Formats: sequence, C-alpha cells, structure tokens
Amino acid sequence: MKVNDNTLYVPEDYQARMLICSMYDNILSVKAPFIMDLFSIVEEVVEIYSQRIDNISQNSLDERIKNEITKNYLERMTYDSLKMSYKTFLKLLFITTDKDAERNAYGLFAFVYAMTDHIRKNGFERLFKEEDVRKKLLSISIENLENSSERKQSLIELILNFPILLDIIKEDVSLFEYISNEILLNPNGIKYYRLFYPRSNKTPYEFFKDNSIVQQPLYSMTLYDAVKESVDFDLAEFSKILINKVPPYNGFNDADGFMYFFKRHLNDMAIEDIDSVMSIYRRNGQCTGRSRHSTDYQEVSKYLEEHKVHDTSEDESN
Repeated sequence: MKVNDNTLYVPEDYQARMLICSMYDNILSVKAPFIMDLFSIVEEVVEIYSQRIDNISQNSLDERIKNEITKNYLERMTYDSLKMSYKTFLKLLFITTDKDAERNAYGLFAFVYAMTDHIRKNGFERLFKEEDVRKKLLSISIENLENSSERKQSLIELILNFPILLDIIKEDVSLFEYISNEILLNPNGIKYYRLFYPRSNKTPYEFFKDNSIVQQPLYSMTLYDAVKESVDFDLAEFSKILINKVPPYNGFNDADGFMYFFKRHLNDMAIEDIDSVMSIYRRNGQCTGRSRHSTDYQEVSKYLEEHKVHDTSEDESN
C-alpha cells in the first residue's frame, strides 16, 4: 500500500497483530451469513418463545432453547454485533414501557440469557465492562420490576446464574437492596446470602434469626440446608424458632414441614432439647390436629423413651 503515491506503508508488528486478531474475531470465527441487528430478524421468534415459556425458575433456561438461539443466531455474530444486540434486548426486557415488550418478556429473557451465556463462554467478558452496556443495566427501575413479575423474575434468574451481572447491579444501591430482599427474604432464596454479601460479618444463620419473614416451618429442611454451615448455628435454637412459628390456624402444612425436618435430626439433638421442642408442639392444635400427628408423635416418643433409658443405664454403670 502506498501513501501519497510514493511511500510504501509498512505496519508495526503490533498493528499487524491487531489486524489479524480483528479478522479472526469478526470474520474467521463467525459463521456466515453474519448478523448485525439480531432483534430485526428474530422478533417473531421472540413471540414464539414467549408462548412456549410459561414460567422461569432457578433451573435457568431450557437447554434446548438456549442451544437453538446460540446455534441459529449467536454463532453468526461478531463482538460488535453482540454488543449492539445485547443492549437492545436489555432495553426491551427491562427498560421500555412498550406493552408488546412486556407481553413478550419471557421470550426476551430467553435471548438475554443465551447471549449472556454465549458472551461469557467465548471470552467476551469485557463486553460487560463497556460503559454503554453497564448504563443499560443500571437504568433498570424498581418501578418497572414491581409492575411486572415477569421482568422481576427475569432479572433474578439472570443475576443468580451470572454473578458478573450482579456485580454491576451492586453499583445502584437502591436496586441492589430491592432485588436482594426479593431473593433473600424468601425461604428458597436464603441460600444465596453469601452471593449477595460475601464479606459480611453477619452469617446466614444470623440473617435467618433477624428476619422473621423467612422463618417458615413449611420450608424447615430448605432453611436448615441454607444455614447449617454457619459457625454460630444452633440446631436446638433453630428448631424452637420454627416450631413456634407454626400458626394457630391453617397451619397443618407448616407442622408437616417442620416435623419432616425435626424427625430426621433427632440424633443431632440433646434429649432435653427434643423435650423442649415437643412441649411447644403439644400446645399447638395445628400440630396435634393433623392426620400425621399420631405417627409423628409416636416416632419421637419412642426415640425419647429408648434414649432416656440408655442414658439412665449409662449413669448407673458409672
């Protein structure tokens, strides 16, 4: 190549390397035909996915849908086209007030999820540090989330599956506190406490004790699994908190949930603590009025009888 028709341009080594890398990222590693504006060609597909997906949960996105999106579209996109389309889908899923976008939230979620996964797996994490991408995520309003359970659940699933997005959300203190409470003040979500507060001095068990809203006996086993590793965990105290939370009315399911957990941990508790829990149990008609009461009570009583006798015989032998 000549400049001013008389000087041969010779690029520096780093310039040549940058050109080769750019060619690889934008041409050689991308399947043809290339896609620049993803939404313009998948608008109808978004609507189809919205009809196929009737709920999103902590199991993340259906692998078949994610693979379809990746194979049919994302593998034909460059870094720049991914970035442009990612911003478009974030806006449609979380920011715009367009009714069609709200109605197709689950279809939009499918594409945002698949794109986030594709970006991460292909080493494009720097995209999440791009200022215009960060601004889109930090433009999500609490009002929009409160007005749409689909949008709220979409954001929850994205940040639980992709912590890199949570790191960005943390910059908006109000949004972070709102979404963390939506997750952690739910018995099924307290297991994510360290994801949100990795350096907090407060343990998951302390968080459990401080927030009565999560002290739900129906989820005793789930709560136990979430807090049992805390250094300050006390099984007897934990059990007493939950048995005291069985409501005096319409509490049969709560009592069932608690006893399912309690019977499986009798070996881990002192006899006097089991007695103390059962004393509370006997005073609650929702516990004693259940169809499973006789079976549960007999099982615990048998355990107490056997181990009290065992303890007595040990004392006598000494």
